[in-house]
Amino acid sequence: MPLYPPPQLIDHPADLVIDVFGTFLGKRSERMVVRWRETPANLASDSTAPADMLPAVTSQAGGDLADAAGAQSVPEARGPATDDPPVVAVIDGRNVTLMRSTSACDDAAGRRPAGDVFQPVVHSPQNGPPYGGRSPSRSQDAPPPKRAADIAAARLIELWARAAPGGQTMPSSPAARLGEQLDGIADRPAAGRSGGQWNERAVPMSRLRSVTVSGRGVTISSDLIAALVERGIGLSFLSGRGSPVAQLSAPGLGGTVQTRRSQLAAYSSPLGVRLAVEFIRGKLRNQKHQLKYSGKYLKSSEPARFERLVKKIAAIGNLRKQLVDFQADDLDSVRDKLMGYEGTGARLYWDGVAILFEGRVKFPGRQTRGALDPVNGSLNYGYGILYAQVSAAVVNAGLEMYAGFLHVDRPGKPALVLDLVEEFRAPVVDRAVLAIVNQGMPLETDAYGLTAATRKLVADRVLERLSTAVPYEGKRWTLGTIIQNQARHLAVAVRGEREYRAFASRW
Repeated sequence: MPLYPPPQLIDHPADLVIDVFGTFLGKRSERMVVRWRETPANLASDSTAPADMLPAVTSQAGGDLADAAGAQSVPEARGPATDDPPVVAVIDGRNVTLMRSTSACDDAAGRRPAGDVFQPVVHSPQNGPPYGGRSPSRSQDAPPPKRAADIAAARLIELWARAAPGGQTMPSSPAARLGEQLDGIADRPAAGRSGGQWNERAVPMSRLRSVTVSGRGVTISSDLIAALVERGIGLSFLSGRGSPVAQLSAPGLGGTVQTRRSQLAAYSSPLGVRLAVEFIRGKLRNQKHQLKYSGKYLKSSEPARFERLVKKIAAIGNLRKQLVDFQADDLDSVRDKLMGYEGTGARLYWDGVAILFEGRVKFPGRQTRGALDPVNGSLNYGYGILYAQVSAAVVNAGLEMYAGFLHVDRPGKPALVLDLVEEFRAPVVDRAVLAIVNQGMPLETDAYGLTAATRKLVADRVLERLSTAVPYEGKRWTLGTIIQNQARHLAVAVRGEREYRAFASRW
């Protein structure tokens, strides 16, 4: 339970994933302030733009400014609603050269016709600002390279805002999509998004369930960190590939000593065995239901492929039945046998997923660390978001996240989080990724892993699943709330006050 309950309760608290380079997160009264700006780095990180819409760029040896922009050069852009010719920025570390085209006009897409001639307009401490005029003193103006970069960034944004040939619109940048995400929960009217200006949203913390920071270059204030953890709002940090980096929580949230003592004692008792078995049974049941749900359309369209899938589903069901009467007094003595059941079930499940993917996307089989293909990369990224949710729930329930039952103890490995995650993998992450593939939406990677657009797509779909209401204990609850409830049920179970039952998804 949070130390300080939110002033008002809402039906569907939000889970935010912040992955825009340069975003600032701060606190103002009872609100989280999110401040960001459209920059060339944010725009360039979105690889969904058609190649022919990105004009040629010129770059020299990169310096501090180039590194800050996240690229070695800035694409060509056109002035905002003026007769100014288009501009190309050439970054060489200390100076920024804005090369003005002498062409009469560009085409409708803003692209430069062949044969353009460029005239350099150099902005440096020696020759003053671009576009002529009197140069202000250094103490009264921003550093010259930053001002020139802001001009280039503003013009680049104008280019991206234009309509593409054929009436198609350019895809929104990650920064623009962040604004769209926040508009749904912020209590401040949307501000204009003009180049060089900071955008800001104020989100009441009563509307937040978790905040996940993914990637680099995001700044968060110490006041906001304290406010989030004191209210039991999960604050997690992920790498760009979705691997958990850190999970912050208030010390008081884990201060239920009796629960932890009971949890540690349960490991060496038959209760620990029953819990491990239930984690496996819950995982197998939800995997079976997921295959049924995703494969139901094959029955009429591709009967042969459907029959292959049905065999996998039946095998998973038979495996689960074998665990109905499984009993033992000591978990260590039967761990290998239990992991054998879990491993066999995983092989059958991913064989079934491969059948679903046939003819749609290349799937080399399930891979965890170091996966390079888009499907496994998307699954791993989605699981990272799910880990953050489950970690916060475990801590809020007063449980020790490193003392698991099914997963073996290892330094730095949150074994109990991995135990509880098992029953939610299929209904939350797998269903989201399978739906993306089924709808024909692209999952893409580059040299650094998933592209920014793919990460955003996967995060949106996973968070959408977490906000989806499903039947649970006679009512309809969101999956995010069910995760919290299951962690509390587990805390009660380790104290011997009730039997633990894994979450059962419907298909």
